[in-house]
Amino acid sequence: MKLKLAGALVAAFVLLLGSSIARADTLTVDDVQFTGTVTATTATLTVQCTNSSVCGNWFLGDVTLKGFSLTTSAAGTAPTGYTFKAGGQNNDAVATGGGCNGKDTGGAVCWDAPTTLTKMGTTLFTFTATLTGGSTSGPLHVQATAYDNSGGIGTHGHKVLAVSQDLTGGGGNNVPEPSSLLLLVPGLLGLGLLRRSAFSGVRA
Repeated sequence: MKLKLAGALVAAFVLLLGSSIARADTLTVDDVQFTGTVTATTATLTVQCTNSSVCGNWFLGDVTLKGFSLTTSAAGTAPTGYTFKAGGQNNDAVATGGGCNGKDTGGAVCWDAPTTLTKMGTTLFTFTATLTGGSTSGPLHVQATAYDNSGGIGTHGHKVLAVSQDLTGGGGNNVPEPSSLLLLVPGLLGLGLLRRSAFSGVRA
């Protein structure tokens, strides 16, 4: 009986860990690195220029993370001036607060850029959204724009970056959420005690 209970607990912890695994994918385009992560409760997109001589003087426009399923979404955190909107993005739209189009609200989250864009430098930009029922079944997808001016003027070559690609560079690394790890440790300790108790009456 105790052995069956221990087995059931092992199965429960495996399921718990599996249900809390985060999908993390990366992509680098023109020395700009994008990393997306989705869990049941949070979507995160980070953007960073890794070579200041190439993209350090660019200005980041609207950004979107898509390619996953969710029931609802709400604002999380974003750099100053960015506005969260549920749904996807149109890369042909105006850079400063016009790209988020509100489409695909069940599979995308978007952040509209401020009127005056922020120079990228090598700063790590982190965008998050709070999700209900977030889940992934394939690679995440990023959309983003960047410009060589703070006004987001995109004509005559001033739009220096327009990305709409799957984030596959990271190979979909699995990252357990901190809450899973906190639950896993006492669970393993409990299993050890159960195992010890189950065999305490057995003599060699």
